[in-house]
Amino acid sequence: MSREQQPTQEMCDGKSLSRMFNPKQLRIYILHLLADGANYGYELIKKIGQETAGFYTPSPGVIYPTLTLLEELGFIEVQNKQGRGRKCYSLTFEGKHFLLLKKDILSQVQFKLSYAQELKAGNQFAKEIELAIDKFKCLLRHKIVLQELSSTQSSRIVEIINCAVERIEQVNTALATQGNSHGEN
Repeated sequence: MSREQQPTQEMCDGKSLSRMFNPKQLRIYILHLLADGANYGYELIKKIGQETAGFYTPSPGVIYPTLTLLEELGFIEVQNKQGRGRKCYSLTFEGKHFLLLKKDILSQVQFKLSYAQELKAGNQFAKEIELAIDKFKCLLRHKIVLQELSSTQSSRIVEIINCAVERIEQVNTALATQGNSHGEN
């Protein structure tokens, strides 16, 4: 995703990703989730947390009033009420129709979800790199502490590390150059 396409603070209503959706977007997103089948409020909270890669998990104080509003508007209905007040919500015909009318808002939501997943993927890749580096450092420390490396082996390891650093810089430069030639900054 290019920088021009990435959600800006304005797209997140001037807030960080912790305020990922404005109230209108959240209502449409909930209707979209209920289009896949009836669900409970708590399950919707978990689903939103998963689909936003953990960047946003609405509180019960946000979800339940939103569900109540959607119910009052006739867009959802309580399918059945189980013990302890658990309500299972489902989309009504009016809710399905309203969701179809709000495709533009749903596309904004889906764009933000894609961005969150990209951030998660990038973070996961960074974690994998850090784990590999930590593993490498532990191995070297072990060899150094036990004095298992000769001066020739130590010199060769330093050479390999320096070559790896140079290669990583070359790849980074090539990717940056390639991105700039495609209009990305």
